[in-house]
Formats: sequence, structure tokens, C-alpha cells
Amino acid sequence: MNKYVLSLLFLLAAAAAMGQKKSIVTLIRSQSSTGIKLNGKDVVKVYQGTFKQDYSTLTSDSAYFYIQENLVDAFGHVNINQGDTLNIYSDKLNYNGNTKIAILTDNVRMVDKDATLTTNHLTYNTATRIGTYTDGGKLVNKDNTLLSKNCWYFAFSRDAYFRYNVSLTTPDALVKTDTMRYNTKTKISYFYGPTNIYSTKGEKDKDTLYTENGTYNTVNEQADFGKNNLYHTGTKSLTGDSLFYDKLKGYGRAVKHVTFNDKEQKVTIKGDLGTYFKAEEQTVVTQDPYVIMITEEKDTTKTDSAARADSIAKADSVLKKRPAKNGNAITMAQLIKKTIPAATDTANSKKIQAKADSLLKLPQNKTVEEKKAIANKEVNNLKKQNKLTPGDADKVPKKQVTSKDTSKLKRDSIYMSADTIETRILTYKDLKIYQEKQRLLHVRDTTGKVKKPKVKESKYLTAAQAGVETDTSYRQRDFFGKPKPVAVKKKVVKPLSKKQLALDSLAKKQQADSVLTAKLAEPSDTARIRIIIAHHHFKMFKSDLQAKSDSMFYSNSDSTIRCFVNPIMWTEGSQLSGDTIYLQMKHKKLDNMKMFPNAFIVNIEKTDSIHFNQVAGKRMRGFFKDDKLNRMFIEGNAESIYFSRDSGKMTISGMQRSLSSRIRVDFKDNKATNLAFYTKPENRYAPLDKFKEDEKILKGFIWKPKERPVSKESIIPSYNKKPTLVKSLPGKSKTGKLQLKKLPDGKMVKDSTINAAPLKIHGLKTGKDSILKTDTTKMLPLKTGKDTVIVKPLPVKASANGGSIK
Repeated sequence: MNKYVLSLLFLLAAAAAMGQKKSIVTLIRSQSSTGIKLNGKDVVKVYQGTFKQDYSTLTSDSAYFYIQENLVDAFGHVNINQGDTLNIYSDKLNYNGNTKIAILTDNVRMVDKDATLTTNHLTYNTATRIGTYTDGGKLVNKDNTLLSKNCWYFAFSRDAYFRYNVSLTTPDALVKTDTMRYNTKTKISYFYGPTNIYSTKGEKDKDTLYTENGTYNTVNEQADFGKNNLYHTGTKSLTGDSLFYDKLKGYGRAVKHVTFNDKEQKVTIKGDLGTYFKAEEQTVVTQDPYVIMITEEKDTTKTDSAARADSIAKADSVLKKRPAKNGNAITMAQLIKKTIPAATDTANSKKIQAKADSLLKLPQNKTVEEKKAIANKEVNNLKKQNKLTPGDADKVPKKQVTSKDTSKLKRDSIYMSADTIETRILTYKDLKIYQEKQRLLHVRDTTGKVKKPKVKESKYLTAAQAGVETDTSYRQRDFFGKPKPVAVKKKVVKPLSKKQLALDSLAKKQQADSVLTAKLAEPSDTARIRIIIAHHHFKMFKSDLQAKSDSMFYSNSDSTIRCFVNPIMWTEGSQLSGDTIYLQMKHKKLDNMKMFPNAFIVNIEKTDSIHFNQVAGKRMRGFFKDDKLNRMFIEGNAESIYFSRDSGKMTISGMQRSLSSRIRVDFKDNKATNLAFYTKPENRYAPLDKFKEDEKILKGFIWKPKERPVSKESIIPSYNKKPTLVKSLPGKSKTGKLQLKKLPDGKMVKDSTINAAPLKIHGLKTGKDSILKTDTTKMLPLKTGKDTVIVKPLPVKASANGGSIK
């Protein structure tokens, strides 16, 4: 039975094959044709012939037509036409009608509407309409030109796949990659490997884009990247997991793991969503944004680790001690002796000596620096040519490039975060205008006339009481005439003495010099200044300084961090607050700070969180030395409270309360070492029980240790938004789902009261850079072994004009 079934199937297949019409190549016209024998085969030699198969038409100057094999070899002005839009031209062609594959060579050109592909060797399938070259070619699509080693062109979809050494040139950009897909209809290119896009416009800061997976629209110049993305222009760069950039509009957008870096201004901003505007050079970062600024301290080592050891440096040091009589720093003979060792009996040493003799014959009109350079160059050439033996090479001093040794530098970073961080570049002139506008926003304009509100007229009649005006002329003081003028004696102004004139001119000169110095220190109006603005919930973390406020403004022109709206700073065991705080940096280090108005300092000692040392005033100015508070000035109703302690038992022995117009506090090792009061100071020292409870606190006292950032991770907005853990905890049922909790109003909600793990923030090494290793809820009491603001109770004897207490 199975044999009959198989036989039936074979018969049906044979019948289907016989019933199907085979596609063959036919000669439809020619100028002349001749039948010949070629290599034992019947061939038709055709001149100016036209062949056709299905929807393809083939023409050429001459051709060999193999009728039995269904093959055509064409020569001269070969053309394959498919429809109205696709034409392929070449000098030679081999076409197989059975496989419908054409192999075109020499000056191959395929034209598909507005796209032209040129190569020397093209394989084309007339059925699938796919053309391929593997030895280099070019595709021109209007203003776009693509070059590659390999290419596959799909005529139906108009997609071209390029491989190896791919380049795309547009009127405004150059794209280089290794794998690309390009559509000649939409003019959109797709990248599947490392790709660089370079701007070719004559701009000062040209754009550069990098990706490993993305698209680029050559019409509207929009790039959309999705893997290892980088946008770079000048000294600025922007990276992100997903990057979009519109070159015509100068608009960029990065999503997830966003990093904006400016090497010129030395600013790094990170976040999860960033927007860039090229025209304004503005970047706005949201979703966990933070700024990183690096600070440095000087080398603490006594000796320079990068000391100069070359022979020329030694020669210079010797000559500085013994200047030559003729005024020259060093003679050529001395230079050669210092640079090249003395000759020995070896052959190599003789070569060295010969070279030294030739160097001695250098023209005498050359400068010493030129002679030094020539001598060092010759010695290095000898070493490169292996003309020195190892022994001789060791004798020749090696030229060392002295660079700054940064291994001994203490580096620290300032981390700043907010809900939104904005940064942009302004000229110094525009910056002053911007700051003035911001200042005037908070100033009420009272110069204009206040318009009185219009009173609506009443529809009812009003009556006024009639009467006789009272005669008050008898009450006037000048009823009997004006009094006689009293003669005023003019004070005789004595002319200034020569000493007073000299002092006056000196004061005016000093004032003019100080104004001129300040103007010279200012940048020019065209200087490029970067500003950073933090909007809402600003926080700052440094290993020895933390801060928080509502907003912050930073300008690179003066390197000042300005904190506004309830700012608070913490350093060691002290808390500093005021309505506004300025923190200025100089040479990448903290330099000075200002707090105004209502400035306040709270300090605690050891583990005592009940008795607070306090300093208050209208204004405070502090100065840092090696990132440590060195001196503080308190001005305007300066008050202070200090609790004295026994050195042994550390118990409170008394309290001192002081009042003065100005107080100066000097610090050393984060402790107050000198306290000075100016202009009629008032001091009161007594045991603690002699003071009332309200006298132990100054007006405006605040103490908020729980708001202090404890690590660089804690300043990130999403740090407190901890996700729930999926564990089999009491809050969950056996199925793993959260149990429902009943509220007082009868509603059922999910119980999510489960401990959560802290978030891992991109770019931060968590768990290592923290002030406290404990939980933030256990900050009291703080361990403050080094207090930055401590006022010791010392007996005060202040004079009328001010005094100093030590």
C-alpha cells in the first residue's frame, strides 16, 4: 500500500513540474545575429540585441546568447532595466537565466530613482532585486555619499546595508562606522556598531556624536542613540543611556545615567534626565541631579618629589652661584662637558668625543638655550641609534620631564544636589545684567506715583453743611511783621597743613588704587562665565562640610556658592545658619564665607546635646586655611554664649554671656584660641543656676541635626524613596502578596511597612564616604572631637576702644 502512495506522489510532482512554465531568456530584437560554435556549444552572436526575461530587459552592444544553457554574456553599454526607475549599467555582463543572477563588471552603475550605486563588480538578482558588491563601492543619494567595502542593496525596500570602512558624507556632517543600514527613500541611516558623527560646518565648536546603536536622519539632522552614547562639543560633553540630538535646533536630550562634563569650567553634573540647548549653552538636569566639584590641598611633604636631576639643571644652578665674567650663562665647552661624559679608550667613546668636537664648532652667535637644545638633541640621537654602549649610556644623564607630582595632593570633592540643576555659559557683561535683574526682583519700586483707586460716584445726592469760615489770622506769629534776621557768624575754615594734605592725598590714592585693582581683577566683559543654579531642596556634601537650603547660585567668575532661603551649614560639631550664606573658593580650596543677616552659630562639645555654645550677629565673615575655619568676624549686635566645663569631669561649671558690636574669634586645630571684643563689650559669667532657662538660648536659635547630609548618597532626592523588599515578612501572606490593611474609614489598603534597602546611585561609591557610619536617625549625640567654633570662658577686661583676650 505504501509503495502505491509513494508512486502516486511522484507522478503528481512530475505532472506539476511539466505543467509549470519555465522562465527563459528570449531575444526580442537585434541589429544582426549569427549562429556559431564556441567551445563546442551552440551560441548565437548578437549585435545591438535586446533580451527579456520576466520583468527584466537587457540591452548591450554585443552578446553571446547560449540558448540551451539559458545564459547571456554581454559586452559594451550593458543595461538592465526593471520598471521605470531601476537601471543598471556596466561594460560587461554574465547573466544566468536559470538562477536570474547577473554578474556585472567594469564601471558598474545602478540607478534607482535618486540613488546611484557605483562599483567595479556587482552581483544582482533580478528576481529578488538585491545587488551586492564586496570590493568597494559608492552610493550617492542626492547630497549624501556613502562609501564602504561591502554593500547589499535591496531595490524593493530601497535599503542598503554597508559593512567595513563605512563613511557617510552629508552637507553638514561626516559619519564613520563599520556597520550601517541606509534607506535611500527616507534618507535615514541606522548604526549597529561603534559610530562617530562629525560636524563639517565652519563652526568654532564642532559637534561630535558617538554611539554603538542608533539612527541619524540626514534630512532634519536628528540623531537618536541607544547604546554607549556621547555628545561632545568644544570642552563640553553629554552622555546617557539614551541620547537624542537635533542639530538644526541645537537641542539635545539624554535619559538615564546622564553625565554633563565641562573640562574648561571644571564642572561635572550627573542625573537621570538632561536637556541641552546649544544656542544658550544651557543644560538642565532633573531626576536625581548632582554636581561634582573637585577641591585640592597643597603638598604636605617638605621636599619636592619632582626635583630636577638632569645635567643642564645642575649646570644652571652652578652658574647662578658663579656668573661668568663675559656675562654668558655657560660656555659651549662647559655645556658639552656637562652633557657628554669624558672620552675613554673605547671606540664608542671616541665617537662621542668626535661629536663633542663638532658641537664645539657651532656658530657663536647662537643663544645658550639654542646650544643646549642642540646638544641634548645630538645625545638623544646617539642613544636612539645604539651608538652608545650600556656603560656609556648610563654615563650620559637622562633628560627628565619635570611635571607636577600630584600623588601627594589631598583631593576632596564637593557634591551638590537639588530637584533641578541648571547650568549655562554667559559673558561677564550678561552675568552682571542677570544678577542685577535678580536683585531688582526683590526690590519694591516706590518712585512711581501710586494711582488712587477710583471711587464710584453715588447715585444719591450729598449735602454739605454751610457755615462761616473761622478767622484765624490773629493766631499768626507774623501778625505785626516778619522778625528781624539774626546774624550768623561764619566759621573760619583753617587751611589744611602739609601733613594733612599728604594724608588726604595718600588716602585718595589708596582708594583709587583699590578701585583700580578691583577692576583689574574682574574678568573682561566678553569672558565666558559658567553659572550653576539649583532649584529647590539644595543639599551639599563634603567630607568636612555639609549644607542645605532651598536654592543655590554658583558663578565661576568668583567661585562663590550662594545659598538662599533658610540655608544651614554643618562643619565638625557646629551648625551655621543665616538668611543668606556665601561660600567662596580659591584655587580649588575653601577661602572664605559670609552669613547675613541674622547669622547664627551653634556648637556642641563631645556628647553633650543639651548645652549649646552659641554665637549670633547681623553679619558673619569667616576665613578658611587648608579647608579649616581659621578666623571668624561677627558684626552687629554680636552675642555669644559659652558653657565652661571642668577639664577632668567634663561637667558644666558655669556659663558666659557676652555682648559687643563686633567679635573676632581665631581658631587653631578647630578650637578657639583667641577671642576679641570691640566697642564697649559686656560680659557676664556666673554658675549655671544663676541663669534663667531663656537666658541660656540666644534669639533665633535653631538646631536641626537630622537634616544634616551624612553621606554623598544621602543628598540624592530618591535616596529616601526606598523600594519595598519582596520577602516573606509578617506583612505578607503565604502566597507572597501584600496583606490588606483596614483603615479607620473602612477602606482596605496594602500594608507596605517593610524595611527597604538603600538605592544604589549611578556614579557614586556607596557606603565608604560618609561622616557617620550609623543611621541618620541616631545622629544625637554627635561625636565632635574637633569643633570649628568654640568660645572658651575667659576673664574679660575690655577697654573702651576694644580689647583682646588670650
